[in-house]
Amino acid sequence: MKFECRGEVFIKAVQQVSRARSKQQSQNYLQDIHLELDTHLLTLRATNLELFCEKSIPVKGLVNGTCILQGEAFLRILSTFQSLDTVLICEVQEGVFSITTDKGVVEIKTTPYEDFPTLPSQGSSIGTLSKENINTLLKEVSFCAATTDIKPEIASVYLYTKDDLIYTVATDSYRLAEKSIPNTTDLECSILIPQKHITDILQILNEEDEVFTLSQHESILSFSTSNLTLAIHTVTGQFPDYRQLFPKEFTTTVTLAKEELQKTLTLTTFFNEQYSQVECVFTEGKVTFHSKNEAVGQVTHTISGEKVGDDIEVKYNNRYFLDVLSHIEGGTIICMFSTANRPMFIRGNKDISFTYLLMPLNR
Repeated sequence: MKFECRGEVFIKAVQQVSRARSKQQSQNYLQDIHLELDTHLLTLRATNLELFCEKSIPVKGLVNGTCILQGEAFLRILSTFQSLDTVLICEVQEGVFSITTDKGVVEIKTTPYEDFPTLPSQGSSIGTLSKENINTLLKEVSFCAATTDIKPEIASVYLYTKDDLIYTVATDSYRLAEKSIPNTTDLECSILIPQKHITDILQILNEEDEVFTLSQHESILSFSTSNLTLAIHTVTGQFPDYRQLFPKEFTTTVTLAKEELQKTLTLTTFFNEQYSQVECVFTEGKVTFHSKNEAVGQVTHTISGEKVGDDIEVKYNNRYFLDVLSHIEGGTIICMFSTANRPMFIRGNKDISFTYLLMPLNR
């Protein structure tokens, strides 16, 4: 194998596909990066067997061939290159991958060549999405997904389509977030994407400028452009029927200033006990927050609020209450209730496409 290419393009491609590598030290062969040169197209591939990423870049091909490089060492070496705007001459000879620049030569031993995992079947197209919409749908709700795999269906982001809208939703049983956007590309799907891979998925996809074609084959979901394919092993299972939590109408609506609410909830976290509990009393013209810790002390703090409907007195996890505020646009928060023992629904006044449900603490 021998080729010439621009340093910036090559290094960016290596960093992009490497996000699909395994992070576990016990899986050495899944930390590698596979390179294949065919004429003037260099294809890089990495996988942890749950994510498969393949990226092709144009190069000046001199000698076709394949090789496998130890990913972590390769990335560290490339990170030391001072100037990305340079031409790299890369060549494999006798098990050594050499990179020649105007500054010198770096030689890296290749991994003994074995059958490296290939991309799974892409299946048929189910629609298209822009990277902006993918980012919005996944990032806005993934913070609510469970972080353990005890129940894989809730350690996931549920992506589905219904009534001309695309939805994503995530929950850990204590809170839930739902985001929707118009379905302008006729996407049709019902898929559970593992939460533990969301960050890597978004970082890989955000490097692309083209609209993504989504394809599905059995449990594999693929995002593809003309030079990138990211395949994901989705979760098999049934997401909870969360829509039954949505009431037909709300008996109480409270409007609060986000910044004031944020400061108050931050204050109450200093007095947390085991369940991060804060008592909230929603009455006419104000909301009172109370938190107590036997070892630290207690706080009672009142902020102004505009209430319509019945008074509400309820306890919540204040960290979960605080978490959502950074995901809501604008300076106003709207809290909606049916009864005190049912979830509180939170939205911003500017964007009703995002809804957050916070379960009360009954202990």
